[in-house]
Amino acid sequence: MDLSKIGFFQLAGTRLDYLAQRQKLIAENVVNANTPDYVARDLKPFDAVLNDVRPVEAARTSAFHLTGGKPATAFREAGREGLWETTPSGNAVSLEQEMSKGSDNRDAFALTTSLFQRNVQMLRMAWRNG
Repeated sequence: MDLSKIGFFQLAGTRLDYLAQRQKLIAENVVNANTPDYVARDLKPFDAVLNDVRPVEAARTSAFHLTGGKPATAFREAGREGLWETTPSGNAVSLEQEMSKGSDNRDAFALTTSLFQRNVQMLRMAWRNG
């Protein structure tokens, strides 16, 4: 069975690749924290990857079915914060901001790998019982 043909696993793989690239940029920012005129870099939000993916909506097969609540876009992030500080040498790396991004990145990686493992376990269980 080729897991790369299943949509969830393709998305999870893309997410893990994104998180690995982001971790690399965060590490580069920390390494260059004392480099003059260095500006911290970051990737675009992962939502940009999902622009062509439509949200899943439940089919309403009866007039008695309830319609959905708020659309998925109601809870999207409004914007990104800018740089926290710039030193007199022109360096714009904030170690606190990089630690925060690193922590968010670690949590997202843990969630994605956990979901990946749970879906593999479900497939194994279906394979054994089916």
